[in-house]
Amino acid sequence: MAVGGKELRPLQPEGGRRRVCVMTSVIGRRGEDEAAMVALARLFAADGDEVTLLWVPGQQEPSSETMAAHRHALETTSVRLHVLDSSDRLLPSLATPESRSAAVLHYLERSGHDLVYAPLEGGLPYFTLLAAETAAFTAPPIVIVAHAPAQWEHEADKAFMDSTSAIAVAFMEKYCAEMADGTICVSAALRRWMVSKGWKARKFSVIPLLRDAVDPAGALPSTGKGSASELVVLAGWRHRDGLTLLCDALDILATAAPKDLSITAFGPFGRIMGEHSGGLVVRRAERWPFKLNLLANADLNTRLDRAARTGALAVVPARAASTGATVAACIEAGLPVVATNVGANAEAWLAEAGPPG
Repeated sequence: MAVGGKELRPLQPEGGRRRVCVMTSVIGRRGEDEAAMVALARLFAADGDEVTLLWVPGQQEPSSETMAAHRHALETTSVRLHVLDSSDRLLPSLATPESRSAAVLHYLERSGHDLVYAPLEGGLPYFTLLAAETAAFTAPPIVIVAHAPAQWEHEADKAFMDSTSAIAVAFMEKYCAEMADGTICVSAALRRWMVSKGWKARKFSVIPLLRDAVDPAGALPSTGKGSASELVVLAGWRHRDGLTLLCDALDILATAAPKDLSITAFGPFGRIMGEHSGGLVVRRAERWPFKLNLLANADLNTRLDRAARTGALAVVPARAASTGATVAACIEAGLPVVATNVGANAEAWLAEAGPPG
C-alpha cells in the first residue's frame, strides 16, 4: 500500500489476511491531526486486512452515545472499534500515561495481532516495546506515527515541562521512536527536528499526514465571492499557533486595510502569558478600524465552512508546524489561504498544490 509514492507498511508478515491493530488516544474530525490514525485504520481495512482500532481515551472516558456513533461509522468501513478503558491487572481508572501504556501491553499480550501502528504522542506502546527489549513479551512489529511529540510542543510553545507526568511522557515518546520497528514522521520538518535532538530511530520514513475522507462533515466548497472582505483566523491559543503574531501583523495593516474588513477568530480559548486569548484579541482589536467576530468552540471544519460560505481569506499564522494539517485542509477545501512559511506548512503546500497550472 503506497501513499504519496511511499510504502506505508514496511513490515508485512508473509501470506494470509493480516490482523492489524491501529491505536489512537483521540478520535478527531476530518482535517484534524487526531483523525489521521482513524484514516490509517480505514486504509488498511480497504486493503483487505482485519483491522481493530484500539481507542485508549485515558481519563476522559467518552459517553456511550459517542462510542456507539464512532463504532457504527467505523463498521461501515470494516474497522472494528475496541475501547480500552481498563485492565484487569490494574486499578480501574487509567489515570496516568504509564497505566495506559501498561493496559496496552496487557491487551496486546492477548490479542494476537500481526502488526501494530501507534501514535507516538502519549507513549502508548512504551511498556510493550520495553517488554520486547527485555524478552518478556514477543511483540508483533510495531510502527510509530509521529505528529507532535511532547518535547517538540514544549519547545514550540517556549514552555517548561511543569510536571513529572510531562517529563515521563517525553521520555516514553523518545524511547518509543527509537525502539519501534519503524518510525513514520508526518513531515520532513519533524524528522529534522528529531535528528537534531539526537533521536536515533531504527528506521525513519516521512509520509504526509493522512486525512480521513470518510467523515461526511468535511469542509464545504468555497461559495463566497472571494472578495476577501473577511479574514478567518485558523489559530488556537497556544504560543505556537501565532495569535500574537497575527495581532502584530494586523496592527501594521490597520492603516491600509479596507474599512469594511472583518476579522473572525474562534475558540476554544486558553491563556497566553496569563492573559485570556479571547481577551487578548479584543484588547488588541481596539487599535483596528475593522470589525471583530469571536465565535466560541469551533472545530476546524466549522472554521473552514465559515470561510467557504463567506468567501473569506483563511489565515494560518503559526509560529511552528509539525504536520501542516491546517494548510493542507484549506487547500483541499479550495480556500484561499495565507500561512507562515514555517515547519511543515511549506511541505503541505507543495504536496497539495501540485505543479502550477
